[in-house]
Amino acid sequence: MCRPCRFLLLLASIAATACDRTPVDRPGVTRADSAGVKLITSSMPDRPLPWRFERIDVLRDSTGQPWLFSMLPRHFVLTDRAGRTYVLTRDPAIVRFGRDGRYERSVGRVGSGPGEFRLPVALGAMSDTLYVVDAAKRGLARFAPDLSPTTDYPLVGALAGAEAFTFRQGGVWFRRTDARDDANVTAVYADTLGAPPLQRVVVPVGATADLGCITSPRTVPLFAPQIAMATATARILVNAQPAYDLRLYEGPRPIASIRRTTAPRAPTADDVRTLYPQGMRIGMGAGGPSCVVPVETLMARQGVATTYPAVFDVALLSDGTMWALRTPHAVQPAVVDVFGSDGVYTGTTTGLGLPLGLHPNGELLFAQADTASGGWHIQRTKVLRR
Repeated sequence: MCRPCRFLLLLASIAATACDRTPVDRPGVTRADSAGVKLITSSMPDRPLPWRFERIDVLRDSTGQPWLFSMLPRHFVLTDRAGRTYVLTRDPAIVRFGRDGRYERSVGRVGSGPGEFRLPVALGAMSDTLYVVDAAKRGLARFAPDLSPTTDYPLVGALAGAEAFTFRQGGVWFRRTDARDDANVTAVYADTLGAPPLQRVVVPVGATADLGCITSPRTVPLFAPQIAMATATARILVNAQPAYDLRLYEGPRPIASIRRTTAPRAPTADDVRTLYPQGMRIGMGAGGPSCVVPVETLMARQGVATTYPAVFDVALLSDGTMWALRTPHAVQPAVVDVFGSDGVYTGTTTGLGLPLGLHPNGELLFAQADTASGGWHIQRTKVLRR
């Protein structure tokens, strides 16, 4: 064989070897496969997320003043492919901000007709149609791509009792809780109640409990298991408490289980105090008196779950990254684990919380507390990944 031919064969052999080489995870990561579902476990200890977050600005009104929101749950915020941000406010209205973070326009008002709200509880999108979930209307107030109001969409069948749902191409995911005599059953479904749920938790309920100023007919233990869900593109991320097991689905099909090894523990009185530092305050209606149930009384009469949840909420972004909130929503600073699109633990952030949205340019949105007013701003953040 000629010398140039041997040289070319050698190069081909080296290239083939390089292509066949599987990337090696750092220590502490194990991978397996179960019936086509990837099992990815990260057992290394916490480490700071090796990304740098640079604050760009906050969303602002037309005069340049920071826009102040009374509350900012993640299901009140939506981003689109053009880099705009939509926020559901308690006015009520949908407020749209442009790619520069400045106010552009508002739509929606109080009422019962198309494009009007009575009790708005969530904001979402169905293809290019924007919608607001209205609990009082038991339907969706919808807006066309130009934000003109269109006909309401009634919530019927399984969606009539859904606590949360999101549409995808050709289907829908939804979560609902059904009350049995002895338990509450919460489950996440893809498309129909006739199919097995993607995830499910059963919480035994107790008998009537006297909390002092009120009597609770069905007591649910503190820190009782719940199901968190988040969607992006054609995928949904689900975590059923108390486990640290993020299940990733594409439509109804499971594709990955992302885990961190954490030692289970029982909730303590200090955990309850993080939620109710001065005891649980119960209001008796507008303008009426309220009472405070001491933590010890609350634990004794309502009960406490046997295991403290490892994850309280999740976020899934369009870039494939997965975020797991390890502290209750009411507790600050928030502790969040971040996983890459490969399902491997990347690091932990403290204080930022879960992202509210991701723009096409990679800009992240976070809720930022305004201590002077007690309200919230939406912070635009540039991320430098290392």
